[in-house]
Amino acid sequence: MRPVRVAVVDEHEIFRRGVVTCLAEDPTLVVVAEVSEGPLADEVDVVVASPAAAADSLGFPLVVCGEPEGTRSVAQDEHVMAVLPRGTLTPDRLIGAVRAAAAGLRIDEGRKGRIDPGRLDERRLEVLRLLAEGADTQQISRELSYSERTIKTLIQDVERELGARSRAQAVARGIREGLI
Repeated sequence: MRPVRVAVVDEHEIFRRGVVTCLAEDPTLVVVAEVSEGPLADEVDVVVASPAAAADSLGFPLVVCGEPEGTRSVAQDEHVMAVLPRGTLTPDRLIGAVRAAAAGLRIDEGRKGRIDPGRLDERRLEVLRLLAEGADTQQISRELSYSERTIKTLIQDVERELGARSRAQAVARGIREGLI
């Protein structure tokens, strides 16, 4: 699987550096550009941008990081796959949004909260995270030191709780709802 090529475009250097550091935690993501403004010369799969940079219509799938009042004008752009408020941004949410954007999934923060995160205990959330990383039943079993039968049951529980018909749909719902 080829890594997802990410560009970070933000007028604030300290924020850019923080985003790059967070994205470096995921080996499937590679930052190919870190600039204060577009356009981008390198071909990228996803751009993490401030609202000001996103307004320049970079032409790539966008994950916009900014305060809600500053993102309204760009949120309707067809390229915007997710709008993440800086005040509540975490590395996991950023990485999840970039992965979702790379897969062509749109994250609607207005839908957040439809699934109660308390419905999935920590063990089931960890299974969901491993599924999102592409692990199969056997790999999850080894990672968590549970039998494959237990892992299959946990996966079924996750699918049921998220209203999903497959592992892929469970992962997509988990990303959309901010669980992973």
